[in-house]
Amino acid sequence: MTAQEAFSIYIHIPFCRHRCSYCDFNTYTSLGALKQVYADGVCTEIERVARRQAQPPLHTIFFGGGTPSLMPPESIAQILGTVARYFEKVGSPEITMEANPGTVDAPYLAAVAEAGINRISFGVQSAVASELALLEREHDFATVVEAVALARQAGLTNFNLDLIYGLPGQTLTTWQQSMEAVLALDPPHFSLYCLTIEPGTPMQRWLDNGRFPLPDPDLAADQYQLAREMLANHGYSHYEISNWAKPGQECQHNLTYWRDGEYLGIGAGAHGHAGGTRYANVKQPRVYLRRLETEESLPYPLTTAVAQHHPITRQEAMSDTVMTQLRLLQEGLDLAAFASRFGQSLDEAFAGTMSQLLEWEMLKVENGRLYLTEKAYFLSNQVFYRFM
Repeated sequence: MTAQEAFSIYIHIPFCRHRCSYCDFNTYTSLGALKQVYADGVCTEIERVARRQAQPPLHTIFFGGGTPSLMPPESIAQILGTVARYFEKVGSPEITMEANPGTVDAPYLAAVAEAGINRISFGVQSAVASELALLEREHDFATVVEAVALARQAGLTNFNLDLIYGLPGQTLTTWQQSMEAVLALDPPHFSLYCLTIEPGTPMQRWLDNGRFPLPDPDLAADQYQLAREMLANHGYSHYEISNWAKPGQECQHNLTYWRDGEYLGIGAGAHGHAGGTRYANVKQPRVYLRRLETEESLPYPLTTAVAQHHPITRQEAMSDTVMTQLRLLQEGLDLAAFASRFGQSLDEAFAGTMSQLLEWEMLKVENGRLYLTEKAYFLSNQVFYRFM
């Protein structure tokens, strides 16, 4: 089975104890009582999608959120048991759960590991107390250290740490402090994201009210470069724009996205890409559950939970292929494979855009593959925009 044939499932868990100041994800802080009925709904959706069409073997499952680690281990086991009943697996699939460090303890981690979770992604964001306060995170860094130790004790040695740079008031020095603190934990994988201040978030209101100035993009670029240097010195491969891994520890689920593979989106607000269709489920959990009370004969991969969907056009498929595969800094885009799939070269498909970006030294070609140049890593969205 090739990487492009690998099949994945994303499962959205929308519950949170507290909504952080920068968050615009589909999360809810007052619906915790729905956890069990929500798990039942997720299992119903999995069953209905699976009955519609035979699937290639499944190689990854990802519980995202929200805060999936607020779900009882029994509910995680129930969902994974339903997946196992309806989908053939490739070997031992990578099964990831996002977790906030303050929501796990030793018994919980042991229980979800027993249920089948074999990879954890901890939302650390910063090791600096003032930055965690600005982000309205509920944990401190000592809690992160403890959570990592407990994960290892539970056998969850494959884990990721998320951090955010480009924060208001964050300096190169405080960013270096965070990087040194998390590197001391020796994780197999890092995800580093530049802060985006989204409309409607508390952070956007604080910016509008003059509580702090707009973060400096030049400083964020310096922070990104510092992280690249520090991680390279510690043996991490920069395999995707925002992701680094020890050898062999790349996130297989996210590689499905970046290789433009197919995945089902399960749960309230989840997005999917399968059977030539992109779709998104209704966001509100109560509405999601009500929609699943009725069943209609819909084409794969749609269910009554879907709020919007559209067939993927040839132009969209070409853009998606370029924008996802260029994110893979070591793999890049196979130009011959692109031409074979779409019947024309990349430069023909996008009217000389590739040639222009090669001239500007934002892209490079090596051994028939197209890559971002190093100077384009932090400016990648400007490259991708030209292929939309």
